[in-house]
Order: sequence, then C-alpha cells, then structure tokens
Amino acid sequence: MLFWDVDTQVDFLSPGGRLYVPGGEKIIPNLRRLTAWAGEHHLTVISSADAHRPGDPELQVYGEHCMIGTPGQQKVEETLLLRRFIVPNRVIELPDLTKFQQVIIEKQAFDFASNPNSEKVLRQFASESAITMYGVVTEICVAAAARSLIAAGRRIHLVQDAVAALDPAKAEAFFAELMRCGGTFVTVEELIASSHLLA
Repeated sequence: MLFWDVDTQVDFLSPGGRLYVPGGEKIIPNLRRLTAWAGEHHLTVISSADAHRPGDPELQVYGEHCMIGTPGQQKVEETLLLRRFIVPNRVIELPDLTKFQQVIIEKQAFDFASNPNSEKVLRQFASESAITMYGVVTEICVAAAARSLIAAGRRIHLVQDAVAALDPAKAEAFFAELMRCGGTFVTVEELIASSHLLA
C-alpha cells in the first residue's frame, strides 16, 4: 500500500496562504497522524507539490500560489518525513526511490502526471496497486491524481477526513465519479484500525 499526499502546502492549508482552502487547517492533525503512521509502518508516502513559476497557465485561473522559493510553496511540516527525495519537473535519472520514506513530485499543472518523471516513479512502485489518497484541493488536484492513478490500474482509497475542497458541490461530483470507478472511502481511524483491508 502506498500513501499518496496531494499538495499539502502552506499556501493551501494556512489561513494566510495565497490560495487558502477554507477550513483547510482543520485537516492538519489528521495529516500529521497519517504521515506519522506511514513512517512507523514503513510505508512510502508519495507527495505531489505545486512548484509554480511566473507564466504557468494555472496562475491565470487561480492567481499566484506555491511559487518556487516562497514560504507558501513549502509542504506543511506535519506532512514531512526525514528521508525524502524531490523529483523536479524536468527529466532526471531517478535513484532507487524505495530507499526513501517520501518521494515529492513537483508539478506546474494540476496533475502530478504532468511531471515527465511520473511514469518512472510509478514503475518503481509497480507492485503497489492500492493507493491511500488525501490532501487538497479535493475537486481539482486530488481528483486529477486519482484519475491518472486509476487509468494506470491503481485502486484508490480516499481518506474522507483528510481532504478539503474549494467547491463542495464539485467535490461531491468527484466522490460519485470515484465510486463509479471502484474507489472506496475511509476515515483516518478506520485506516489505522483496519489497514490490512486496504491491500
């Protein structure tokens, strides 16, 4: 089982962030629990992270946020593990990622799959068909990640109390779509109590 952490960055989760998700800070305690639990149980956490540069098309829609080098672009500390590798949004030779606790895929578009290394990352974890997903924004980047992973043959278990939305109606539409695609929903408590069921 892989944990998949979507865009848990300061600009989204801090009330002072440039693209603050209302109530987003309320999921931070659950993000902390998930990250710690993954570390304790030797599960890899794959994280995506916006790493925007001036001129990125997404900025025309949502304004500047998660700009490279700014405090808002950083992941909230509760979602970080010690041994981590950052995959930049340019073609590189990847090390053996299974040696790291956390792999952070940088992106400049909604979908982590826009990173040219994304398929190589997934190939290194080909034996992991079950993905436990959480993060922000539910109906945008979480939805994009789920769609790409489902298309790659992975099963999605979405942690309901560790996501946050900008548009609740669109988030509900995504939930319905996920169910149609065989996705399931779990809470942090259920996950910790019954993780063997998610394999």
